[in-house]
Amino acid sequence: MSISKDDLNKLIQKLPDNALPIAADFLEKLVNNPNIRYIPWNDEPTTEQDIEDIKNAKESFARGESIKLKDVIDGLLN
Repeated sequence: MSISKDDLNKLIQKLPDNALPIAADFLEKLVNNPNIRYIPWNDEPTTEQDIEDIKNAKESFARGESIKLKDVIDGLLN
């Protein structure tokens, strides 16, 4: 897939203001590490505690005990 800097700029211009910190962080990682093609969100190994937490989260979700995505995003950005 070929994309120009102009194409990227157009995408950036379409972002809502509250998404700019996430985009800036990601782009900064790319600028500082130009030879990498994949930046994982989390590069730590999955632990037994992680697996247990995921299981518990899925069970909570199945019971309808969830948090609205808007509240998660607000919490991350504020």
